[in-house]
Amino acid sequence: MATSSSSTGPQVFINFRGELRSNFVSHLHAALERQGINSFIDSKEKPGVDLKELFSRIEKSTVALAILSSKYTESHWCLDELVKIKECVDLRTLRVIPIFYNLKPDTVKQLDGNFGLQLWDLWKKKGRDDRILKWDAALQGVRSKKALILEEHTNEAAFINLIAAHVQDFLSEDLALREENPKPQGRGEENPKPEERSNPAVNNIKPGEQRLKQLEEKLIMDCEDNESRIVGIVGMAGIGKTYLAETLFKKLKKKVNSHVFIKLDSEKWNDQKLDWLQKTLVEGLLDKSIDCGNGNPLEFWKDTLVKKKVVIFFDNVTDKKQIKPLLGNCNWIKAGSRILITTRDKSLLKELTCDLFHVPKLNDRESLELFRDQVCTTLEGNIMDMSRKFVDYAGGNPFALKEFGDELCGKDEDHWKTRLGKLTQCSNSMVGDKLRICYDELNEKQKDAFLDIACFFRSQEENYVRTLLDSFNVHESAESGTELRDLTDKFLIDICDGRVEMHGLFCTVAKELVETSGGKYWLFPSNCPEFTTALAKKEGRNKVRGIVLDMSEMEEKSLDSQAFVDMTSLQYLKVYSSTDPGGHNEAKCNLNLPDELEFPKDNILRYLHWVKFPKKELPSNLEPKNLIDLRLPYSNITTLWNCAKVTPKLRWVDLSHSSKLTSLLGLSKAPNLLRLILEGCTSLKELPMEMKELKNLSFLNLIGCTSLVSLPTVTINSLKTLILSGCSNLQTFKVISTNLETLHLNGTAISILPQAISNLHKLNILNLKDCQNLVALPDCLWKLKSLQELKLSRCAMMESFPDVKEKMENLQLVLLDGTAIKEMPRNIINLSFLRHLSLSRNDNICSLEFDMGQMFYLKWLEVKYCKNLTSLPGLPPNLQCLNAYGCVSLRTVASPLAFLMPTNQIHYSTFIFTNCHKLEQVSKSSIISYVQKKSELMSDDRYNQEFVFKSLIGTCFPGCDVPAWFNHHAFGSVLKLSFPRDWNEGKLNGIALCCVVSFKDYKDQNNGLQVQCTSEFTNVSLSRESFIIGGWSEPGDEHHTIETDHIFVGYTTLFNSKKRQQFTSGTEVSLTFEVTNGTSGVEGCKVMKCGFTYVYEPEEAENLSGAISHAPLRTRSFTNGRRYLWNRE
Repeated sequence: MATSSSSTGPQVFINFRGELRSNFVSHLHAALERQGINSFIDSKEKPGVDLKELFSRIEKSTVALAILSSKYTESHWCLDELVKIKECVDLRTLRVIPIFYNLKPDTVKQLDGNFGLQLWDLWKKKGRDDRILKWDAALQGVRSKKALILEEHTNEAAFINLIAAHVQDFLSEDLALREENPKPQGRGEENPKPEERSNPAVNNIKPGEQRLKQLEEKLIMDCEDNESRIVGIVGMAGIGKTYLAETLFKKLKKKVNSHVFIKLDSEKWNDQKLDWLQKTLVEGLLDKSIDCGNGNPLEFWKDTLVKKKVVIFFDNVTDKKQIKPLLGNCNWIKAGSRILITTRDKSLLKELTCDLFHVPKLNDRESLELFRDQVCTTLEGNIMDMSRKFVDYAGGNPFALKEFGDELCGKDEDHWKTRLGKLTQCSNSMVGDKLRICYDELNEKQKDAFLDIACFFRSQEENYVRTLLDSFNVHESAESGTELRDLTDKFLIDICDGRVEMHGLFCTVAKELVETSGGKYWLFPSNCPEFTTALAKKEGRNKVRGIVLDMSEMEEKSLDSQAFVDMTSLQYLKVYSSTDPGGHNEAKCNLNLPDELEFPKDNILRYLHWVKFPKKELPSNLEPKNLIDLRLPYSNITTLWNCAKVTPKLRWVDLSHSSKLTSLLGLSKAPNLLRLILEGCTSLKELPMEMKELKNLSFLNLIGCTSLVSLPTVTINSLKTLILSGCSNLQTFKVISTNLETLHLNGTAISILPQAISNLHKLNILNLKDCQNLVALPDCLWKLKSLQELKLSRCAMMESFPDVKEKMENLQLVLLDGTAIKEMPRNIINLSFLRHLSLSRNDNICSLEFDMGQMFYLKWLEVKYCKNLTSLPGLPPNLQCLNAYGCVSLRTVASPLAFLMPTNQIHYSTFIFTNCHKLEQVSKSSIISYVQKKSELMSDDRYNQEFVFKSLIGTCFPGCDVPAWFNHHAFGSVLKLSFPRDWNEGKLNGIALCCVVSFKDYKDQNNGLQVQCTSEFTNVSLSRESFIIGGWSEPGDEHHTIETDHIFVGYTTLFNSKKRQQFTSGTEVSLTFEVTNGTSGVEGCKVMKCGFTYVYEPEEAENLSGAISHAPLRTRSFTNGRRYLWNRE
């Protein structure tokens, strides 16, 4: 179901089920309002409102948020709104963002569980009419869009901010599109209504004008209501807050006589104080000088002030005291007044009842226009390329764009190149000064955190950065440190998709600030030969907070044993190579360490990152009691320390590719360790029993630990992910955690799995690929009710698959390619929600005996290179891809090939029978018959919104003649047709195309192959259209040999409905067929024959006039595909 923040119509329509109204939706609505986005929900509609009113609001909106929750299908109101949303989306007058609220997209796709039952019950309650078709089509249509998914443990506040950011991006893009193209008219409107006629001025909106419009809508500019509005305009320095507020202030003061503009200066504020502010405020509103002694001017003049509406603008608020007149009793403000506040710190407004407007950055088009206007030159060639780089670096900041433009105006191309080369190292003077003011306003802890992020933690995960910065006690709340939140509130950093990001402009300023930080940060670039001298300096060592040493171009040097002595403030130490940050190349560390490298006794080191650490163990005097993150990839260590050391704060350890590591005893006193990465530690033979002390370990990576023989008999129930891939000597597996969710055993030497694996009730992924000794799976496999993916590829000794005694409703992927399984159990149909089954490269399978017709959710079936497979039974009714490439013994397929189910969903269906040379003619006819009937059942209306570049249904098999279904034939690769004048009318669904390709001179190739058709009308001037009839694209280096001629058949709509109207006069067309690899023609392939035919709706469909008559078609799909719904009855 669907509050309007203003009388101007909504930008965003929120479609949701009522149980979310008072929590999630209300918070989302408030977040959108704070960003100046006008949104609508139905909480303010009067009872008995007609759906047409809501539909009208949907039509007037720019973006719709469809929030799908578990009870969504209980409401016909929600579903009818969604149908209307889909109609507008199809007309391209609306954009929709699907939001899955604690609901899996697959639940919507398959109408699983209560979600589907509720829909079915609602349909029965509402009279069993045609609406179920429309509801299902709308649900599937919105599900196919890129969605935002809120899972059970997702932070709702962060998720809501993410939604708001996506909405803001859509609104900005919409403006750009409307500026370039007038908004499309709706169906049935030959001319827009007089009040809706397009205004030429709309196409001349200046860069950033949309932001002003959004702010005007939030403020309600007519000032005729009796509700006072306070809007806080927030954003980073230079984003345009003052410009927007000044522009609105000029408009508002024409409507309201009492107005005052107060520009606050943070440097003068300490001298001005609150008395000055109150006096300035009253004098401005009364437009006269006042004298009220030592009293409060607002209190003294309140009776006069309250008689008239006022407009007040507080610019550049940097102290909460500056808005104190607005806090508490505001009885001097007349209802209907407007107050604007601009600030770089949104936390200052938390105690104030106001709407927040986060000023969005300019989009790329707006940025380029603004930059072009400033440089006063034509942007073309190299200048255009460099302009884009300046614009990209400015990151949508108008002030930076103007200053860069002014700096480059009138300069030659060489100057542009020189400046571009120094762009990230040297700030523009005006931009740098403006941003340094933001830094200067921080307290010391905030300054340190800002520079820490710039030097070490940009783009890292929020929780990780928070832990490193705050270093809170493990028994305390993560909120004990506030620097990250403070920097976010002040717009010096941003949290985006759970990662801490910093604007490039601030990064450059940070580098410059490091040089003036009083020696807190020592950043040694690769070409800094004097770093050893710097480390030997005695002065200021106790102030050093972070050291970064780039060894990429460094010559071999020795480090003094006293290099870090007296560095009592050192928290971050990073030694790496900028040209090889991961340490993958074989070059050794050029920094030679003494036998004993000394650290301060009471060191506070939190972060130690040293690629290719050269010693066998860490210095013995390095006490790691404050260490949080330890990274020593490609090191020479054999053990961390010669004895276990207390590491109470250690969370992350990366010792990957430390090929000499033999012992982990040094980690036995790390009770709060979360992640341990030991990938490529090829000398590690065992894990110590002390691992049981790692009570919080959730992730353990042992990839490629080729000496590891077994796991210890311990229990680590916190462990959720265990990766043992490539542990080629691991012969037995022990369950060390019953809470495992992901288990990778691929490439190990295990021959059996223990029965205890049935206790892994939370296991989602079980990867057993390339387990060459694995003979069978335990019979208890069906007990893994949470299992989603089972991978057994290339388990060459496995000859049987266990019985599936009970339904496994979560299992979606089973890979059995390269196994020796002789037959699949008939009860595999208990894998009722299986989507992908691979049986390829199996020489033992002769036929598939299980009833695939009951596997309604199976979309991909692979039987490639099953050389002894002779027959295929009826295929799953919703199968999208069958790949039987290289099944050289395949003779027969079922007739019909699969049960046909009408559907409102867009699926690309492909059936590949390449190199199936023994395929009988009756089977080929069955394949063609299936393609023909399936294409007839596809309504063109479902696919005509865009041109279809790929066949909706395609197949290929050996043969040399165009099937009889095609009533237009030609030899060669070109087919010329003359259409009748009325070819574009009637029940035309689409067209089918066919070509016969000779591979006589085709050489083995490992790239993809596509058969493509290009259409061109010859009697009218229309653009050429190309699309793919069929082909294949396999990953890896697999070579393909095709031995005989093959027939390729594809069905498509060819043209969308909008273009069709242009094609009325097009009656002569030339169709050209060719074989390509995606970019150019494939050598050795030749199109020998080609064919074309129209595809019409079947005759019986012509009698089904009206949507209600179509309902039984869709109902049959429910009957067969979702039988449990019928069982409810």
